[in-house]
Order: sequence, then structure tokens, then C-alpha cells
Amino acid sequence: MAGTFSLSVVAPDRSVVETTAISLVAPGIDGYFGVQAGHVALVSALRPGLLEYIDDKSNRQYVYVGGGFVEVAKGKVTVLADEARLADEVQLAEAEKALEEARKALRGEDSTVAQEDAITEIERATARIRAARSTR
Repeated sequence: MAGTFSLSVVAPDRSVVETTAISLVAPGIDGYFGVQAGHVALVSALRPGLLEYIDDKSNRQYVYVGGGFVEVAKGKVTVLADEARLADEVQLAEAEKALEEARKALRGEDSTVAQEDAITEIERATARIRAARSTR
């Protein structure tokens, strides 16, 4: 099919997405970037964020990624994520609790999150919240 590419999103524990897509927007380490069919070969680090793609039926889909890498090559995009969940799998209450724990750590209060990990955990929790809200 012209104008499409194969998309795979893989987390350490499972394959999250295996589909055909029209476009993709990914949270690159230097900011969000887009990919369409015929995109030049690329490898990029990802930061925690919301991966958005349009499938071959023109439906917009969202996936939370906790960082990782993306490779674009010859009609295929592969995302190797540190962690990944479909947006409708993200529990909003759980993500909000994680955000609050990370904020406590950043303020120097007692928390289940180490202070040196707080900023990364805030990014991840915020991305999960965005993913959960994208399905509502």
C-alpha cells in the first residue's frame, strides 16, 4: 500500500504494536519528530512521552513510551522502548500517584522515589497521564 510503513513498538516484556501506519510522531530526545512513508533512514533516542500514530484506516492511536530508541529504515519503523503501554492500558489514578511520589522526592520529602530519579519519574508519570487522558 502506497503511503504506509510497517510499525513495531516493542517493550522488554512484550510486543505492544505491530501494524501498518500512515504517520508517526515520536518523543525524540531533542523534541518530537514526525515520520511518514519514504522517510530517510534514522536512529534516534527517545525520551518519555506519548507516541502518536495514524493507522492504515486513518485512526489516531496513542502509546506511552518510557524512553528508548527508534529506527526508521526502508518502509519499517521499529521502536525499542524501555517501557510501553497502549494508551487505554494506562491507569490514570496510578499515574497520578506516581507523579505525586516523584514530586515529593523532588521537594526532599519522604517518598518511594529516589531524589536523583525524581525528574525522570515526573516525565514518565506525566506522559502516562497524557496517554490515559487521550483515550477519554
